[in-house]
Amino acid sequence: MSENLESKLQDALRPVAPSDEFSRALLKRVTATRHSPAHLERAGRPWPRAAAWWVAAPFAASVLIAFGVQHHLQAERERALGMQARHQVIEALHVTSQKLDLAYQAVRTQSSAFVEADTGV
Repeated sequence: MSENLESKLQDALRPVAPSDEFSRALLKRVTATRHSPAHLERAGRPWPRAAAWWVAAPFAASVLIAFGVQHHLQAERERALGMQARHQVIEALHVTSQKLDLAYQAVRTQSSAFVEADTGV
């Protein structure tokens, strides 16, 4: 059975010469395609889609770099503002500490004056 199948396949798949009409029609299509405006328009540019990628990729990279730089600069500005606010808070705490020390000394001197005045009664 397999020999019969093999022989049928060999007969079905044997090389056949194309007819003259087929050859003429094929040559006519090839020459018509070769001289078409679309073929002449792409002459020297075999892969127009690849060229589009070479244009789009650097543009996309430039946009991404610009966004990255902008984000970095914004983060630096926010950090600088945070540091400035930190310095202002520290300065305010120093001033508050000095004022509290003055108030403590004033209260202490007044209380000692009251104690001295009470001892004389």
